[in-house]
Parts: sequence; structure tokens; C-alpha cells
Amino acid sequence: MPHLEALGTALPPHVVLQKDVKAKAAEVLGVLAPELVPKLDVFDSTGIHKRHFVRPMDWFLESHGWGERNAIYAEEGLALLARASREALDQAGLRPAQVDGVILVSTTGIATPSLDARLANALGFASGTQRIPVWGLGCAGGVAGWNLAGDLARAHPRKRFLLLSYEACSLAFNLTDLSVRAFVATTLFADGCAAALVRGDDVSGRSLGKLRPGASHQWRDSENVMGWDVLDEGLRVVFSRRIPDIIRDDLAPVVEGYLKREGLAPDRHPFHPGGTKVLESYQAALGLPAGAFDASRAILRECGNMSSPTALFALRATLGEKPLAPGETALLAALGPGFTAELGALEG
Repeated sequence: MPHLEALGTALPPHVVLQKDVKAKAAEVLGVLAPELVPKLDVFDSTGIHKRHFVRPMDWFLESHGWGERNAIYAEEGLALLARASREALDQAGLRPAQVDGVILVSTTGIATPSLDARLANALGFASGTQRIPVWGLGCAGGVAGWNLAGDLARAHPRKRFLLLSYEACSLAFNLTDLSVRAFVATTLFADGCAAALVRGDDVSGRSLGKLRPGASHQWRDSENVMGWDVLDEGLRVVFSRRIPDIIRDDLAPVVEGYLKREGLAPDRHPFHPGGTKVLESYQAALGLPAGAFDASRAILRECGNMSSPTALFALRATLGEKPLAPGETALLAALGPGFTAELGALEG
């Protein structure tokens, strides 16, 4: 069974307090969209204290096209990916050349050659390292990538795979879009990067736990629930109010089916914290105590919703509090465009 060797994370340098974003939003909306001013209290109900952006807050008050935004996505992404990768490799006591494959999950920009190719040159991966860029999974991408890394290590037990999950959601903030959904997005989303080192069972090394096989579920005819529209100005968020309702009404059978298939009774729940309403919906749907999502709430509070890497941040937080005991299990979950649920598990 595949093993998790290490988890690394990286955050961009521009730290923005939620109260400061709210104050700036009040100033801007008072001029451009006064009808949104009564909604400013949403900032206070997100459960977020601070976030990290790839650019300082005032940058977002200027006009920037898709080309400039995407160039920043690539430039800042390479730096964050290098930091997260080095942290994971250092934890495992490994050199970049000892990685057999790199999986890069990202949805907030486009790069060809992909960022994993540029990272290979920056860090010194072996020339034969397999590269697997994965695009379009949104918030579900971190868990989907987790499962892909596990499947690859299961199929190739003598190899080691580095999962990278990077997003720069803030680059979609745009004053040309003053819709309610864009306003809600500015209260939640942030930037960040995570790296997970997964090895096959025939490779020696440290272990933070074993990856159980994962599961995916797509609800039909739900493409309009979550995603991006691509405009000349950049990406525009698609973010439906139906998300908490879908979780409350439809998630439980999916989770229960997965747990029954794997014979699991999870002890920890590092779920992707899409927002406080999403966490409350998880709790109601699965009949769990509020404390079950403490790690997810802590990440939401300190980092915001970073899309795909957020569930990996939550997993790192819960492992940092206390390593998994033998037989103990952490259930990973995230929802993303499709509309889909991705489930995975780490067993001590």
C-alpha cells in the first residue's frame, strides 16, 4: 500500500487581514456598486481572519488583462511550488533526483510548458522523471491528485511520486465584475501551494500513514454549480448558492458508500473548507460533531479557501496536532466543478 512520506506547504508573501479587505471593499463599492454595500457583513461570517495573495491588495484595484494575470500565475507559482517541494523533500531527507514522477494539479492559470516542467529545471529532477499536469478540477483537485498519486504508487510500488497542488485564486478578482457571486468570491478565496510525497510499498522511507484507494462521484447535470468562465479580463468565478444544499441532501450516501467499500470508520475529517456554510453542511449531512472539522476551520481562518491545496493543508494541520495512531484513519474530502466529490483516506 502507498505511504505518505511528507507534506510541504507554501504561502505567498502578501498577508491580508479580512477586516482590511472589508474596509477596502466598503470604500470601492460605495462608489462602484452601492447596492452591494449592505452585503459587507458577509466578510464577518466567513470564519476567515487572514489570507495570502500573490500580489498586494492595491494591485487588485487596477486594470489587468488575462495575459498579465496568467504571467503572474506562472511566475509566483514556480516560486511557491519550489518552496513546498523543497520542504517535503527535506522532511523525507531526499534529493529531487529521487522523485520518479510529479503530478501537478492547478486550475487558476495556464502554462505550456507546464509549471512542473519549469520546476524540474529549477530543482533538478532527473531527466526521466514522469510529469503529469492535471487541470480543471478546481477545489476538488487536491484530493483527486492525492488519489492519483496513490494509484500510481500502488501500480508502481518501487517508485516515488510528488503531488503538487497550486492555486492563485486571487488573480480572478476583478473590478469589472461586480456581480454578487464575484463579491462572495472576494470574501473567501486565497492563494497557496501544497506538496505531498507518496512512495510505493517497495521503497524504503518514512511513513506518515498509508493511502487507501479513493473514490469520485459526479452529480449529473450540475456543470453550472462551480467553475470558471474565461473572459478577456481573466477568469470569472461560477459559484452557485446550491452548494450547501447539495451537500446536505446528497453527500451522505456518497460518503457512506465509500466508507462501506473500504471498511473504514474515520477518526479525523480534514475536509476542504469551502466556507463556514459548507463546513456546517458537512456536519449536518454526516451527523458529525462540530469539533470534527477543527483542522479545516483553522486553515480557513488562517489561510482562506485556497481551492485545491486546502484539503492538504487541513490534513497537515491534523497530523501536526497528533500523528495517526496504528489503525486510525483520516478521511479527506473536497467538492469541485463537475459537480463532483473526491474522497480519500490516510490510515495510520
